[in-house]
Amino acid sequence: MKHLPLLLAVVLLASCRPAAPEPSEEPCADALMAYAEQYPAAEPQDLYKLVFQDLYGPGHLLTDSAACAHYINDELSSMPDSNGLPDYEYTRCEGNFVRVNLRLVRQGTLSVEQLTSAVMRSAQGIASPDHKYVMSHSAAFKAAYAPHYRIVRRDIFERELLPLLAD
Repeated sequence: MKHLPLLLAVVLLASCRPAAPEPSEEPCADALMAYAEQYPAAEPQDLYKLVFQDLYGPGHLLTDSAACAHYINDELSSMPDSNGLPDYEYTRCEGNFVRVNLRLVRQGTLSVEQLTSAVMRSAQGIASPDHKYVMSHSAAFKAAYAPHYRIVRRDIFERELLPLLAD
């Protein structure tokens, strides 16, 4: 498999974090393999991004809610009507965060304010990594799936946003 060498490196990265919360029900390697199968256009940097998001969430992005809302609105105006991602999906290894598809805002299921609030609170208390380790999705992933989402901490998503999706 073309992802195996990076997959091993990403698993090592995930296992080297300073403090591990509760153990994962699904080993990280299996989770990343499942992700690669679900998204065949994913390249090694997309697997890295997934683990990075599971470790750091949105902590590396913004600290200002007005700027966060502005970026969401800008992205909404330029994104396609549909993309190849689900409405939401949990980051894999430990599932600490959830990728919330901006399609939910475009459809009116969530408001920009609700998502902005959830993202900003998700970033609180998260260590901010050196920006040289932040990576975008690969060009192949962007072309295949048109990813437009924001990262929200799992507990905030399940308590505040997920009930809105059931309505």
